[in-house]
Amino acid sequence: MTAPASLAVPMDEVYISGALTAIADGARARVFYELLAEIVSECGLRPYLPHHSTDPIAAPDLDPRSVYEIDRARVARSELIVAYAGTPSFGVGIEVEIARERGIPVILVAERDRTVSRILLGSPAVVDVVRFTDLAALRQALGDAIARATKRGAEQAPDAVVQRFLGSLGAARQLPEAEVAALLRVADVDGEPARAIRAAIAEGKLFGAGLRDLVGRHALRGGDLAAFILHDVLERPFADVARTIGADPRTVRRRVEEARVRLELAADAEAAVVGQWLVTELIAPPTRALQLRLFANNNKEPHEQGTTEAEDHRQAGLAVEEGEPRA
Repeated sequence: MTAPASLAVPMDEVYISGALTAIADGARARVFYELLAEIVSECGLRPYLPHHSTDPIAAPDLDPRSVYEIDRARVARSELIVAYAGTPSFGVGIEVEIARERGIPVILVAERDRTVSRILLGSPAVVDVVRFTDLAALRQALGDAIARATKRGAEQAPDAVVQRFLGSLGAARQLPEAEVAALLRVADVDGEPARAIRAAIAEGKLFGAGLRDLVGRHALRGGDLAAFILHDVLERPFADVARTIGADPRTVRRRVEEARVRLELAADAEAAVVGQWLVTELIAPPTRALQLRLFANNNKEPHEQGTTEAEDHRQAGLAVEEGEPRA
Protein backbone atom coordinates (compact mmCIF):
# COMPACT_ATOMS: atom_id res chain seq x y z
CA MET A 1 0.00 0.00 0.00
CA THR A 2 1.38 3.42 -0.87
CA ALA A 3 1.53 5.47 2.32
CA PRO A 4 0.64 9.17 2.22
CA ALA A 5 3.68 11.43 2.48
CA SER A 6 2.76 12.41 6.03
CA LEU A 7 2.63 8.76 7.10
CA ALA A 8 5.66 7.46 5.20
CA VAL A 9 8.07 7.57 8.16
CA PRO A 10 7.46 4.69 10.61
CA MET A 11 8.05 5.29 14.30
CA ASP A 12 9.72 2.58 16.35
CA GLU A 13 7.11 0.46 18.13
CA VAL A 14 7.32 -0.42 21.82
CA TYR A 15 5.27 -3.37 23.07
CA ILE A 16 3.67 -2.84 26.50
CA SER A 17 3.56 -6.23 28.22
CA GLY A 18 1.51 -6.90 31.34
CA ALA A 19 -0.89 -9.36 32.93
CA LEU A 20 -4.47 -9.25 31.57
CA THR A 21 -5.98 -12.59 32.57
CA ALA A 22 -7.39 -13.37 36.05
CA ILE A 23 -6.00 -10.27 37.74
CA ALA A 24 -7.61 -8.75 40.83
CA ASP A 25 -8.24 -5.25 39.46
CA GLY A 26 -8.24 -5.43 35.68
CA ALA A 27 -9.51 -1.89 35.15
CA ARG A 28 -6.75 -0.39 37.27
CA ALA A 29 -4.11 -2.51 35.54
CA ARG A 30 -5.25 -1.30 32.11
CA VAL A 31 -5.07 2.32 33.26
CA PHE A 32 -1.50 1.66 34.45
CA TYR A 33 -0.57 0.18 31.07
CA GLU A 34 -1.99 3.30 29.42
CA LEU A 35 0.34 5.34 31.63
CA LEU A 36 3.32 3.26 30.48
CA ALA A 37 2.21 3.89 26.89
CA GLU A 38 2.03 7.63 27.60
CA ILE A 39 5.63 7.60 28.88
CA VAL A 40 6.73 5.71 25.76
CA SER A 41 5.01 8.32 23.58
CA GLU A 42 6.78 11.12 25.44
CA CYS A 43 10.06 9.45 24.45
CA GLY A 44 9.14 9.82 20.77
CA LEU A 45 8.24 6.16 20.27
CA ARG A 46 4.96 4.45 19.37
CA PRO A 47 3.43 2.22 22.06
CA TYR A 48 1.44 -0.91 21.28
CA LEU A 49 -1.06 -2.00 23.93
CA PRO A 50 -2.24 -5.64 23.57
CA HIS A 51 -5.47 -4.97 25.48
CA HIS A 52 -6.59 -2.77 22.58
CA SER A 53 -6.63 -5.88 20.34
CA THR A 54 -6.54 -9.17 22.26
CA ASP A 55 -8.03 -8.29 25.64
CA PRO A 56 -9.79 -11.31 27.25
CA ILE A 57 -12.59 -8.97 28.37
CA ALA A 58 -13.00 -6.81 25.27
CA ALA A 59 -12.39 -9.66 22.78
CA PRO A 60 -13.66 -12.82 24.54
CA ASP A 61 -14.47 -14.64 21.29
CA LEU A 62 -10.90 -14.44 19.95
CA ASP A 63 -9.55 -18.00 20.10
CA PRO A 64 -6.34 -18.70 22.05
CA ARG A 65 -4.28 -19.60 18.97
CA SER A 66 -5.15 -16.31 17.30
CA VAL A 67 -4.23 -14.39 20.47
CA TYR A 68 -0.87 -16.16 20.51
CA GLU A 69 -0.15 -15.48 16.85
CA ILE A 70 -1.21 -11.83 16.99
CA ASP A 71 0.73 -11.02 20.16
CA ARG A 72 3.79 -13.00 19.05
CA ALA A 73 3.90 -11.11 15.75
CA ARG A 74 3.63 -7.73 17.49
CA VAL A 75 6.36 -8.59 20.01
CA ALA A 76 8.64 -9.81 17.22
CA ARG A 77 8.33 -6.62 15.18
CA SER A 78 8.91 -4.28 18.13
CA GLU A 79 12.00 -2.20 18.80
CA LEU A 80 11.67 -2.53 22.57
CA ILE A 81 9.50 -4.28 25.19
CA VAL A 82 8.36 -2.54 28.37
CA ALA A 83 7.08 -5.29 30.67
CA TYR A 84 5.24 -4.80 33.95
CA ALA A 85 6.56 -7.49 36.29
CA GLY A 86 4.75 -6.51 39.48
CA THR A 87 2.05 -9.15 38.89
CA PRO A 88 3.10 -12.74 38.00
CA SER A 89 2.00 -13.59 34.46
CA PHE A 90 2.63 -16.53 32.12
CA GLY A 91 1.93 -14.22 29.17
CA VAL A 92 4.58 -11.69 30.19
CA GLY A 93 7.12 -14.49 30.59
CA ILE A 94 6.35 -15.85 27.12
CA GLU A 95 6.60 -12.38 25.56
CA VAL A 96 9.98 -11.73 27.22
CA GLU A 97 11.23 -15.08 25.90
CA ILE A 98 10.08 -14.22 22.37
CA ALA A 99 12.00 -10.95 22.73
CA ARG A 100 15.09 -12.88 23.81
CA GLU A 101 14.84 -15.10 20.73
CA ARG A 102 14.67 -12.02 18.50
CA GLY A 103 17.38 -9.98 20.22
CA ILE A 104 14.86 -7.33 21.32
CA PRO A 105 15.72 -5.46 24.55
CA VAL A 106 13.31 -5.60 27.50
CA ILE A 107 12.80 -3.09 30.31
CA LEU A 108 11.09 -4.54 33.40
CA VAL A 109 8.91 -2.29 35.54
CA ALA A 110 7.73 -3.12 39.07
CA GLU A 111 6.93 -1.45 42.38
CA ARG A 112 9.91 -1.37 44.73
CA ASP A 113 8.22 -3.67 47.27
CA ARG A 114 7.09 -6.33 44.76
CA THR A 115 8.96 -9.63 44.35
CA VAL A 116 9.93 -10.41 40.76
CA SER A 117 10.77 -13.90 39.53
CA ARG A 118 14.52 -14.51 39.41
CA ILE A 119 14.26 -16.35 36.10
CA LEU A 120 12.60 -13.26 34.59
CA LEU A 121 15.23 -10.95 36.08
CA GLY A 122 17.93 -13.23 34.72
CA SER A 123 16.71 -13.21 31.12
CA PRO A 124 19.46 -12.03 28.73
CA ALA A 125 16.81 -9.86 27.05
CA VAL A 126 16.40 -7.68 30.15
CA VAL A 127 18.58 -4.57 29.81
CA ASP A 128 17.09 -2.52 32.65
CA VAL A 129 14.84 -2.91 35.71
CA VAL A 130 12.85 0.15 36.80
CA ARG A 131 11.70 0.05 40.44
CA PHE A 132 9.36 2.80 41.60
CA THR A 133 7.45 4.04 44.64
CA ASP A 134 5.31 6.72 42.99
CA LEU A 135 4.19 7.61 39.48
CA ALA A 136 6.34 10.73 39.21
CA ALA A 137 9.44 8.67 39.94
CA LEU A 138 8.27 6.02 37.47
CA ARG A 139 7.86 8.59 34.70
CA GLN A 140 11.42 9.88 35.17
CA ALA A 141 13.09 6.49 35.68
CA LEU A 142 11.33 4.75 32.80
CA GLY A 143 12.02 7.67 30.46
CA ASP A 144 15.72 7.45 31.33
CA ALA A 145 15.74 3.67 30.85
CA ILE A 146 14.09 3.95 27.42
CA ALA A 147 16.67 6.58 26.40
CA ARG A 148 19.51 4.25 27.45
CA ALA A 149 18.03 1.25 25.67
CA THR A 150 17.43 3.07 22.38
CA LYS A 151 20.85 4.75 22.50
CA ARG A 152 22.51 1.38 23.15
CA GLY A 153 20.85 -0.02 20.05
CA ALA A 154 21.83 2.95 17.87
CA GLU A 155 25.46 2.71 18.97
CA GLN A 156 25.96 -0.92 17.98
CA ALA A 157 28.83 -1.50 15.58
CA PRO A 158 27.54 -1.80 11.99
CA ASP A 159 29.20 -5.21 11.53
CA ALA A 160 27.44 -6.59 14.59
CA VAL A 161 24.10 -5.24 13.38
CA VAL A 162 24.67 -6.81 9.95
CA GLN A 163 25.38 -10.21 11.50
CA ARG A 164 22.27 -10.03 13.69
CA PHE A 165 20.23 -8.89 10.70
CA LEU A 166 21.38 -11.81 8.54
CA GLY A 167 20.78 -14.24 11.39
CA SER A 168 17.27 -12.94 11.94
CA LEU A 169 16.48 -13.38 8.25
CA GLY A 170 17.18 -17.09 8.53
CA ALA A 171 15.05 -17.45 11.65
CA ALA A 172 12.21 -15.52 10.00
CA ARG A 173 12.27 -17.66 6.86
CA GLN A 174 12.26 -21.04 8.52
CA LEU A 175 9.61 -21.54 11.17
CA PRO A 176 9.49 -24.87 13.01
CA GLU A 177 7.29 -27.37 11.17
CA ALA A 178 5.01 -27.62 14.21
CA GLU A 179 4.33 -23.87 14.05
CA VAL A 180 3.72 -23.94 10.29
CA ALA A 181 1.30 -26.84 10.80
CA ALA A 182 -0.48 -24.91 13.57
CA LEU A 183 -0.76 -21.80 11.41
CA LEU A 184 -2.22 -23.78 8.52
CA ARG A 185 -4.67 -25.47 10.89
CA VAL A 186 -5.79 -22.12 12.32
CA ALA A 187 -6.12 -20.77 8.77
CA ASP A 188 -8.22 -23.77 7.63
CA VAL A 189 -5.82 -24.52 4.78
CA ASP A 190 -5.05 -28.14 3.92
CA GLY A 191 -4.45 -30.45 0.96
CA GLU A 192 -2.55 -29.16 -2.07
CA PRO A 193 -2.69 -25.47 -1.05
CA ALA A 194 -1.07 -26.35 2.30
CA ARG A 195 1.64 -28.38 0.55
CA ALA A 196 2.33 -25.47 -1.79
CA ILE A 197 2.67 -23.04 1.13
CA ARG A 198 4.97 -25.43 3.01
CA ALA A 199 7.15 -25.80 -0.10
CA ALA A 200 7.30 -22.02 -0.54
CA ILE A 201 8.59 -21.60 3.03
CA ALA A 202 11.11 -24.45 2.64
CA GLU A 203 12.42 -22.92 -0.60
CA GLY A 204 12.65 -19.41 0.82
CA LYS A 205 9.98 -18.01 -1.49
CA LEU A 206 7.73 -17.11 1.44
CA PHE A 207 8.91 -15.95 4.86
CA GLY A 208 7.51 -18.19 7.57
CA ALA A 209 7.08 -15.02 9.62
CA GLY A 210 5.08 -13.60 6.70
CA LEU A 211 2.66 -16.52 6.96
CA ARG A 212 2.43 -15.88 10.70
CA ASP A 213 1.55 -12.24 10.05
CA LEU A 214 -1.10 -13.07 7.44
CA VAL A 215 -2.78 -15.60 9.72
CA GLY A 216 -2.30 -13.73 13.00
CA ARG A 217 -2.11 -9.98 12.47
CA HIS A 218 -4.27 -9.85 9.32
CA ALA A 219 -6.53 -12.85 10.15
CA LEU A 220 -6.68 -14.24 6.60
CA ARG A 221 -8.24 -17.68 6.39
CA GLY A 222 -9.01 -20.54 4.02
CA GLY A 223 -9.32 -19.95 0.29
CA ASP A 224 -8.65 -16.21 0.59
CA LEU A 225 -5.30 -16.86 2.27
CA ALA A 226 -4.31 -19.61 -0.17
CA ALA A 227 -5.29 -17.60 -3.23
CA PHE A 228 -3.46 -14.48 -2.02
CA ILE A 229 -0.23 -16.33 -1.24
CA LEU A 230 -0.22 -18.35 -4.45
CA HIS A 231 -1.12 -15.45 -6.74
CA ASP A 232 0.21 -12.26 -5.12
CA VAL A 233 3.18 -13.61 -3.12
CA LEU A 234 4.33 -16.52 -5.30
CA GLU A 235 3.16 -14.83 -8.53
CA ARG A 236 1.38 -17.84 -9.98
CA PRO A 237 -1.19 -17.20 -12.74
CA PHE A 238 -4.89 -17.48 -11.90
CA ALA A 239 -5.28 -20.71 -13.89
CA ASP A 240 -2.46 -22.38 -11.95
CA VAL A 241 -3.87 -21.19 -8.63
CA ALA A 242 -7.32 -22.46 -9.64
CA ARG A 243 -5.94 -25.96 -10.23
CA THR A 244 -4.12 -25.92 -6.89
CA ILE A 245 -7.06 -24.88 -4.75
CA GLY A 246 -9.69 -26.73 -6.79
CA ALA A 247 -11.72 -23.75 -7.96
CA ASP A 248 -12.39 -21.93 -11.21
CA PRO A 249 -10.25 -18.90 -12.15
CA ARG A 250 -13.13 -16.48 -11.61
CA THR A 251 -13.56 -17.68 -8.02
CA VAL A 252 -9.81 -17.42 -7.46
CA ARG A 253 -9.79 -13.83 -8.71
CA ARG A 254 -12.64 -12.99 -6.36
CA ARG A 255 -10.80 -14.57 -3.40
CA VAL A 256 -7.63 -12.63 -4.21
CA GLU A 257 -9.61 -9.38 -4.40
CA GLU A 258 -11.32 -10.09 -1.07
CA ALA A 259 -7.96 -10.83 0.55
CA ARG A 260 -6.52 -7.57 -0.77
CA VAL A 261 -9.44 -5.60 0.65
CA ARG A 262 -8.91 -7.34 4.01
CA LEU A 263 -5.30 -6.12 3.85
CA GLU A 264 -6.51 -2.57 3.08
CA LEU A 265 -5.36 -2.78 -0.53
CA ALA A 266 -7.55 -1.95 -3.51
CA ALA A 267 -9.27 -5.04 -4.89
CA ASP A 268 -7.86 -4.24 -8.35
CA ALA A 269 -4.44 -3.10 -7.09
CA GLU A 270 -1.65 -3.31 -9.66
CA ALA A 271 1.18 -5.79 -9.16
CA ALA A 272 3.63 -3.00 -8.29
CA VAL A 273 1.35 -1.72 -5.51
CA VAL A 274 0.89 -5.22 -4.11
CA GLY A 275 4.64 -5.75 -4.32
CA GLN A 276 5.28 -2.58 -2.33
CA TRP A 277 2.80 -3.74 0.32
CA LEU A 278 4.63 -7.05 0.58
CA VAL A 279 7.90 -5.22 1.10
CA THR A 280 6.69 -2.70 3.68
CA GLU A 281 4.06 -4.74 5.55
CA LEU A 282 4.93 -8.43 5.16
CA ILE A 283 8.62 -8.07 5.90
CA ALA A 284 9.72 -10.65 8.45
CA PRO A 285 8.90 -8.97 11.79
CA PRO A 286 12.16 -9.86 13.61
CA THR A 287 14.25 -7.96 11.06
CA ARG A 288 12.46 -4.61 11.17
CA ALA A 289 14.21 -3.08 14.20
CA LEU A 290 17.57 -4.35 13.00
CA GLN A 291 17.04 -2.79 9.60
CA LEU A 292 16.21 0.55 11.18
CA ARG A 293 19.51 0.45 13.08
CA LEU A 294 21.48 -0.83 10.10
CA PHE A 295 20.25 1.80 7.68
CA ALA A 296 20.55 4.55 10.31
CA ASN A 297 24.23 3.68 10.79
CA ASN A 298 25.04 3.31 7.10
CA ASN A 299 23.22 6.34 5.74
CA LYS A 300 24.83 9.05 7.90
CA GLU A 301 27.80 10.93 6.41
CA PRO A 302 30.61 11.99 8.81
CA HIS A 303 29.37 15.58 8.91
CA GLU A 304 25.92 14.31 9.89
CA GLN A 305 27.01 12.53 13.07
CA GLY A 306 25.54 15.31 15.17
CA THR A 307 22.04 15.01 13.75
CA THR A 308 19.17 14.47 16.13
CA GLU A 309 17.69 11.07 16.90
CA ALA A 310 14.48 12.11 15.13
CA GLU A 311 16.46 12.70 11.93
CA ASP A 312 18.13 9.30 12.35
CA HIS A 313 14.71 7.68 12.48
CA ARG A 314 13.53 9.66 9.45
CA GLN A 315 16.47 8.51 7.36
CA ALA A 316 16.09 4.95 8.61
CA GLY A 317 12.41 4.92 7.74
CA LEU A 318 13.04 6.09 4.19
CA ALA A 319 15.76 3.50 3.73
CA VAL A 320 13.57 0.70 5.01
CA GLU A 321 10.79 1.64 2.60
CA GLU A 322 13.22 1.39 -0.30
CA GLY A 323 15.37 -1.49 0.85
CA GLU A 324 13.39 -4.14 2.77
CA PRO A 325 13.45 -7.55 1.07
CA ARG A 326 10.26 -9.00 -0.26
CA ALA A 327 8.65 -11.57 2.01
